[in-house]
Amino acid sequence: MKIAIENFGPIKKRIEIEPKPLTIFCGSNNTGKTYGLYVLNALMDSRFVASFDWAHHHAKTLLEQGRLVVERSSLLGPEAIRHAQSNIARGLKESMPRFFVADSQLINDAVFEVSLSLSEIDAHSPHIEVSLGEIATNSAKGALLLSCKFSDDRQHVALSLAGNWDKPQPIESAINSILMELYCPIRQGRTFLLPAERSGINLFFRELNSRRAALLRHVTSQTLDTNELLKDIIVSRYPQPIHDYIEFMNAQPEIKRQSSDQFADMAAWLQKEVLRVKYKVDRYGDISIAPLRSKSELGLHLASSTAKTFFGLWSYLNHLAKPGDCLMIDEPELNLHPLNQRNIARMLAELVNRGIRVVLSTHSDYMVREWGNLVMLSEHFPEREAMAKRHGLHHAQWLAADKVHAYEFHAGGVDAMKVHAVGGICTPLFDESIEQLNAAAQDIYFAAQASRALEQEQAERKPGKAMKGKA
Repeated sequence: MKIAIENFGPIKKRIEIEPKPLTIFCGSNNTGKTYGLYVLNALMDSRFVASFDWAHHHAKTLLEQGRLVVERSSLLGPEAIRHAQSNIARGLKESMPRFFVADSQLINDAVFEVSLSLSEIDAHSPHIEVSLGEIATNSAKGALLLSCKFSDDRQHVALSLAGNWDKPQPIESAINSILMELYCPIRQGRTFLLPAERSGINLFFRELNSRRAALLRHVTSQTLDTNELLKDIIVSRYPQPIHDYIEFMNAQPEIKRQSSDQFADMAAWLQKEVLRVKYKVDRYGDISIAPLRSKSELGLHLASSTAKTFFGLWSYLNHLAKPGDCLMIDEPELNLHPLNQRNIARMLAELVNRGIRVVLSTHSDYMVREWGNLVMLSEHFPEREAMAKRHGLHHAQWLAADKVHAYEFHAGGVDAMKVHAVGGICTPLFDESIEQLNAAAQDIYFAAQASRALEQEQAERKPGKAMKGKA
């Protein structure tokens, strides 16, 4: 699956992104990395459902017959795929003003294109069901279920209704949901984004809660306008990823009751090896930390900047993470020493190998180079095991090159960075900056050394001249 973006915010020239299990955005400031991350977040979020022409045309027939069998080409033929791509791209574009909480002018000249992968669809097209739960209809009350199943030879698709459906509109919506699952198999699990603003949100999430703030503002006003109150409560004041993260922080009392059986060990590793603290969430959602080997507890506001920043990642891994999820992080290197940037890079690589998709935007050459090291270890060579052991790179962290796509954002657009087992990840922008820094250091060093040598030589001559004059 690929997505192309043009004339959207800071992204002026056409860019094309193909998400992989590990997708890396890096590059200069203000070149559109966060915009690209947010657009991918919108596309991969299960709440985004496009309106498909196919669903509109077949909903009434399915209501009348209760079961509909169509040929595979009706949904996956070349013409059907073109229509689906157009429907998804249109829906994605139209959702952007609300997603970014921006004026509709944001998308006036924007271009969004989606290219679906038939091989990905064929590899992941299972029996799909959409349940609308307990819904009261004109005739009855009960569970409404729509299922979609491929035939054994995969040449036909059957859609079946269960329950008392009495209108085509809910069926059309249910078909839209099924088609999104069919066409976008990367949307398997939860999509969770850690925004760059997470350190501040972790401290002020209650004050930033838009619904709470709206209620307080209206209740304390002299005149209460219920229409304005409802509008304020329903419409977020923040871009969707920021709003979602604030909601995530406010939901900690409920989240703490859940447990991630498959990734809690990674949360424990994060606390022990990187943060050196243990988090605690009480029943009211107040967060505290306890330094390792200490019985004292401190409020999160008294913790280190690193402990403040990484609470969200710890909570996600400890309570919510499942294979098939997509974890997105804007600037994972925030507040980290270079050594811990490498440690987090290794942890994220292991998450990829354990079934979580990772998409991130970074300015850290330490992290990108570490991922490059892990890619180089993915293919066998005689000294591989010894080399990995020497540098602490566990085999669970090694990354196959075909699992990684990296993109370099710049003022002229986006370039795909070369990723291969021989050289790892090529980083021309980082390399250029480091070369400039090294060149400046060398020039300054040798110029200073030459100047000091000259001064010393001149100083040595003066006493000699003075002695000669006295003689």
